[in-house]
Amino acid sequence: MADITSFRARHGTAAYATGAVTWDNSTPLDNETFTANIAELKDIEVTYPEHEYEKVDFIGRSSQTVGANAQTQGVATGVVAGSFQNQTIQVTSVGMWQVTGTLVLKGDEDFVDIIGLGTSQAITGSYTRYAVGDIASAGNFVRNTLGSFRLYLNNGSEETTLLLSNIHVSLGSVKPTGTDGHYERDFTLVCLAKDGAVEYKD
Repeated sequence: MADITSFRARHGTAAYATGAVTWDNSTPLDNETFTANIAELKDIEVTYPEHEYEKVDFIGRSSQTVGANAQTQGVATGVVAGSFQNQTIQVTSVGMWQVTGTLVLKGDEDFVDIIGLGTSQAITGSYTRYAVGDIASAGNFVRNTLGSFRLYLNNGSEETTLLLSNIHVSLGSVKPTGTDGHYERDFTLVCLAKDGAVEYKD
């Protein structure tokens, strides 16, 4: 039996883009031009958009016969013969893509600052200042709405790419770790289902 292949942490790289990227069907997601890789990233967790399912009950009941496992309107066939209350499953709107992770706090701004915070200000002495919650004259928060995040996995024989575009960034707390000895910051990235994708190399 062949060995089961897998991805380990060293097989993954993450990158980001701050400007608009034009996606097409002729360029794999891992070949798109992105900013330098994000090296100080760990504890990453990806949540796919999910549908919520709700059971809806109706009055009455229908006879159930044994038959094919196909949902055909007006045909009641299943695994068990009997008489069951009329029911259906309602699918709610799809959720959002979400990526959570932890970054090592550095002396310079990271991609979550650049994409998630307001417009930066240059300060005398080679400093850059960011504010949170800055509101433009039009009433909108000043922030980048074009940012993208890419997680690329490659173990030498398989490739998988996860991409989120038009991401919204939530910055978590900054805290020192007990074991590693450095300061960390948590973050969350979200985007609509239409603005994310996962791509596998066949």
